[in-house]
Amino acid sequence: MASLSARVRGAALLAALVVTAPVSALVCGVARVVLPERPRNEPPRARTVLVTTAHMTKSLFLARKFHQAGHRVVAVSIPRHRWGPLRFSRAARAFHLVTDPAEDPRGYVRDLIAVIRAEGVDTVVPVIDEPGRAQPTSDAAPLLAEHCAVLANDPATHHLLNDKASFAELVRAAGLPHLETRRITDVRQLREVDFTGREFVLKPPEWTCMATDHRVVVMADPAAAPPDLAIGRDRPWVLQRRAAGREYCAHTTCHDGRITAYTCSESSALQLNYHHVEVPAIWLWARDFVAAHRLSGQVSFDFIVGDDDVPYAIECNPRTHSAVVAFHDSPELAAAYLDPVPGEVVRPRPGSPPVHWLGAELGRLPVVLRRRALRPWLHDLLRGKDAVFDWRDPVPFLVAHHVQLPVLLLRALAEGKRWQRVNWATGKLV
Repeated sequence: MASLSARVRGAALLAALVVTAPVSALVCGVARVVLPERPRNEPPRARTVLVTTAHMTKSLFLARKFHQAGHRVVAVSIPRHRWGPLRFSRAARAFHLVTDPAEDPRGYVRDLIAVIRAEGVDTVVPVIDEPGRAQPTSDAAPLLAEHCAVLANDPATHHLLNDKASFAELVRAAGLPHLETRRITDVRQLREVDFTGREFVLKPPEWTCMATDHRVVVMADPAAAPPDLAIGRDRPWVLQRRAAGREYCAHTTCHDGRITAYTCSESSALQLNYHHVEVPAIWLWARDFVAAHRLSGQVSFDFIVGDDDVPYAIECNPRTHSAVVAFHDSPELAAAYLDPVPGEVVRPRPGSPPVHWLGAELGRLPVVLRRRALRPWLHDLLRGKDAVFDWRDPVPFLVAHHVQLPVLLLRALAEGKRWQRVNWATGKLV
């Protein structure tokens, strides 16, 4: 059951969204009526592109890019996220509900094939929120590929990338800098590790918001493992040497071992601020890793770069990263997905403003006021760009903040579910 504090926070946030709804409706309504749809380009060959989710900013963002490039976008969603903002975007020319892949993978494939046939889809671009739905989507790729192109790795490669222990093996096989990593299926295995003068991180092999235990434990002694930590062959964990340094995240779009779109950002506390930075060592690492394993699709990495400027990849997420919003000034992004130019890598343009989510920034305001940092906060807010709002496509902003989120809050209150924070990027309560 949800705690009293969670219910109070939920009710307070819901009230704030109701009170501010008229302002959002006025701004979005005027923009919708006054401003025409953004002019579209004429690509060499227009495609019908299927985007596999509608509730996340990254799916909305990619759909807008495909639409602006002259392609036709079809969006699908599971019933739970039927009120996703992409459904109400000018970019989505068609919308369909499909079975949740986490509950019925076969039904999901059946529904996607039906949409592909009905809409004449040329290319499927999977945009997934977490491993619980990413692996079933990857498993479906070979079946979908019988009907159209699919921008995804094969299921076996996807699984190896998603698992932190097997990903570490792939890094080692590519001859790239790596951290000592091993899979732990018995707590007694910790005693075999040399902890002398070193710290290790114990973590689950895969992250999912549906997991019952996704703690990250920092250890300097094998005896420091929490006694209530369930470790076994059916519940393995991963032990990895801890590296100190600056944290970064990178998104890559790949075709047959070649990166066609790339962005790197400094990691933030909740990963809700993105601004492209050039870190040559990370670019070279990503380029060589993708080439070594001939990756395709969308592959994201988390790095730690120490004082020696050596990048260590601590995990891989073989799916779209929210950092893709850093390409907001890059009209070439659609081509990097659908018609890559040989030898060309699309990056965010130099001087492109940083990206944030207004809801997350307003949520930080009490801390900002306590720290008396209002002026720099306002400066960053005004020079940056909201990830959802678009003057020529304003309705998704209204839906995301005043339909999608209130529905989630009401559902959580009705079901008595606990939640810690709003993930503004994925449109979910975590």
